[in-house]
Amino acid sequence: VLFRSKSQAISLIALAGHTCDAMLSTVRAAIRPMARASQAQVRRAGGIKIMEEAGKAQENLYWAHEDERLIKKMLANHPELSPEYQGIAAINTDDLKVDDKVKLIFMKHGIPPVNKSLISDLAALAEKK
Repeated sequence: VLFRSKSQAISLIALAGHTCDAMLSTVRAAIRPMARASQAQVRRAGGIKIMEEAGKAQENLYWAHEDERLIKKMLANHPELSPEYQGIAAINTDDLKVDDKVKLIFMKHGIPPVNKSLISDLAALAEKK
């Protein structure tokens, strides 16, 4: 028998319970500042990531505007570079099949060449002439 009396065992158990509660509260008090700091770091890291993405988007927008401005300036100085003024002279060579020429004309005017039956019909019509 470890204890001489029942009351001694009860008082030791109560002391252990009190000591355990005190230790838990001490541990909780020590952990709380670390938990708050890690939550704040996560929030700051998320905010930094969003700000970095916003900065990259603004930079991409700036360079897109800059590219557009330079292309307009280049076409104003050299209009022969514009595909609008070139016509179909570059397309109308003997190296390409008629189907490929029709596809290139569609792409020149911004129409995706997805309708293969239309392309083949137009190519057949052009070959007859």
